[in-house]
Amino acid sequence: MTMHIHHHPDIRKKNIKEYIFEGLMIFMAITLGFFAERLREECTEHSKGKQLIVSMIEDAQTDMANITKAIDLNKKRVLKLDTLANRCFNYGTPGNDDASLYRLIIACIQHPDFVSPVERTMSQLKNAGGMRLIEKTAATDNIIFYDDIFKKVVNQQDYYDLHLKELLVVTEQVFNMRYFPFNPQTFRWESDPAVLSSAKLITQDKTKIIEFGNKAKIFQGIVMFYIRRLEEAKKHADCLIETLKKEYDIR
Repeated sequence: MTMHIHHHPDIRKKNIKEYIFEGLMIFMAITLGFFAERLREECTEHSKGKQLIVSMIEDAQTDMANITKAIDLNKKRVLKLDTLANRCFNYGTPGNDDASLYRLIIACIQHPDFVSPVERTMSQLKNAGGMRLIEKTAATDNIIFYDDIFKKVVNQQDYYDLHLKELLVVTEQVFNMRYFPFNPQTFRWESDPAVLSSAKLITQDKTKIIEFGNKAKIFQGIVMFYIRRLEEAKKHADCLIETLKKEYDIR
């Protein structure tokens, strides 16, 4: 006796529906997984961006402190250079003698009071594609502008260094540096006020001394312009900090 198995049509339809449902579920799972992964990446990038902003604020605050110190030191140098130049121009008159020039010269030719920007965060933003993590346009614009301002500061430092070297050349022609022994502990030239009171210039030629005064006066102008660059950088450092705090709600 042969048995015939009849497939009910509803059974086949049910299996197809299940296959479609399972396919949809797999598709949704993959899609949701993709979106979840993308969301995690965005959250991670947002977190990294926020960390860079906090780091940039700290760098700008350090820059401001260094700039303030450099401004103060260079303002003192400007005053010393002004006095030195005027005493050269009036050399030979009361109070404008060899000793008065010796008491001023070292403060005018010591190592430059420069500022080096903190590059910790800026280098990450430039070299590791970090700038794309900064979501706020105002923040990006201010960071780029701040970087440009500091490039001008560094550029002016080159002129500063050049004119200081020129002043050193003529210093050798007018002053006897044996009155300023080098201290290996402080890495600075030092002097004894009692010795300087009787110190004599290499030359008594007023023309050469006036020429030295001219060099000092020109160098004074270079330092004054450098101070202006530093003041601009300080202003924009403060602006950058305020903008970043505002844009990212940092207290």
